[in-house]
Amino acid sequence: MSPQANPEQKTADSLRKLLYDKRIPAAVRQQLSGEYQQLEQLIEKLDKSAVHIVAFGRVSTGKSSLLNALSGSDYFSVSPLHGETKHSRPMDWPTRRDQSMVLIDTPGTDELGGEEREQMARDAARLADVMLFVIDGDVSASELNQLKAISNPHRLVIVVINKADLYPENELAQLKASVEQKLAGLCHAVVTASADPRPIKVISCNAPGEEQVDYRKRSPDTDAVKQALWQLLDKEGKALTAINAGIFAGQISDQIADKMVAARRLAADKIIRTHCMAKGVGVAFNPIPVADLLVAAGVDVAMIRQLSKLYGLPMGRAEATRLAVTIMTQLALLMGAVWGVNLLSSALKTVSVGLSTSVTAVAQGSLAYYATYLVGQIATHYFKSGYSWGEDGPKKVAMKILKELDRDSVLQEARNQILALIKNKSDGK
Repeated sequence: MSPQANPEQKTADSLRKLLYDKRIPAAVRQQLSGEYQQLEQLIEKLDKSAVHIVAFGRVSTGKSSLLNALSGSDYFSVSPLHGETKHSRPMDWPTRRDQSMVLIDTPGTDELGGEEREQMARDAARLADVMLFVIDGDVSASELNQLKAISNPHRLVIVVINKADLYPENELAQLKASVEQKLAGLCHAVVTASADPRPIKVISCNAPGEEQVDYRKRSPDTDAVKQALWQLLDKEGKALTAINAGIFAGQISDQIADKMVAARRLAADKIIRTHCMAKGVGVAFNPIPVADLLVAAGVDVAMIRQLSKLYGLPMGRAEATRLAVTIMTQLALLMGAVWGVNLLSSALKTVSVGLSTSVTAVAQGSLAYYATYLVGQIATHYFKSGYSWGEDGPKKVAMKILKELDRDSVLQEARNQILALIKNKSDGK
C-alpha cells in the first residue's frame, strides 16, 4: 500500500484483509455469508470513491418516484400497488464535482408479510453514506423507531416529506415543524418534495356555455432535496465512505470474533467429551490398576494437545504433559478425597475377581470421565486466556471451575454412557 494512499484506499485494503483472512473457519464464513457479500460491495464502493445515497421508508411513501425525479429517469419501478420494489436497486448517478454517487432504492418497510424485504432495506441502509428517509405525513412511532435503529453518527440523514403537493401551504409548514421537533438530533435536514405531483385541473371555455376540463402534468419538485444533499456532501462527503466502511468493518469483525468464539467453544466441548468417554471406558474396562492410571494420563495429554491446536498454538507432547501435571496437581490438592475414591475403586476391581466388576468399573470410569472433564475445562480456560493463568494462578482457576461445575450432572452423564457400553458389550453388540 502506497504511503500516499487516501483514506478510502486504506480502508479498502483493510477490508480485503478481513475478506480473505484464511484463519477464519469455513463454518463461520457460511454463517456470515450475507455480511461477506456486503464486504465485497463496500470494497467496490471504496475503489470507486462512491457515495451511496439510499432511499428508505414505509411502503408507498414514494421512494422510487423520488429517486426517479432526482436522476431525471424512469430507472426505478413505480406502481400504485404496495410493495412494488422487491429488491434493493442501485443506479449510478452522474458525478458532481468529480464525486461518484450511487442512488439505491429499497423495499418498503411495515408491509404485511414483507419481513424479508424489510431486512433487505435495513441491510442497504447499513451501507448508506446518505440516507433519504422518506415519509408522506407526520412521523409515526414505527418510523421513529426505524430511524433510531439504522442511524449512526457518521451517516447523513435527510428526512424528505414527500407528496408535499397534497398539503395546503400552511399545513405543510406545520407538518415540517412537527417532524423537525420529533426528529431533532436524529437527522441533518428536513425538506419537502413532490416527486410525482398531481396533475393540475385546467378548465377552458371555447364558447359560451362550453367548458373543457383538462389535466396538465406538473414537473417534480425536488430542489430542496438536491440543495440539502449538495450542502451536506460539500461539507462531509470526502470522508463519508471511508468512515462508514470502517464502522461496518468493525461490526463485521466483532461478529466474526463472536462466531469464532462460539465455534471454538463447540469444538472444544466435543474434544473434551470425546476424551472423557475414551478415558472413562479405558479405565472401566481395563482390569489392571497401574494400566488404568497410564491410560488416564495419556488421554489427558492427548486432549490437551488437541485443544492447543484448536486455539492456534499447538503444544508438543512434553509441553502438554507439563500442563496436564500442573492441572492434575492442583486438582489433587483441591479434591484429594475424590482421587482417593478413584484409587480405591481400582483396588476393589482387582480383588473382586469379577464379582463386583460392573459396579466398581462404572464407579471408577465415571470418576475418570469427571476428572478429564475438569482437566479439559481448566486447559480451555488457560488457552482462551492467551496461554496464561493470569493473576489468579492455576490453583484459583481450578477452584473457580470446580465451584461452577455441576458435578452430579457430569457424573450422571458418565454413568449412563459407560453403563450403555457395558450393556452393549454384554449383549454382544
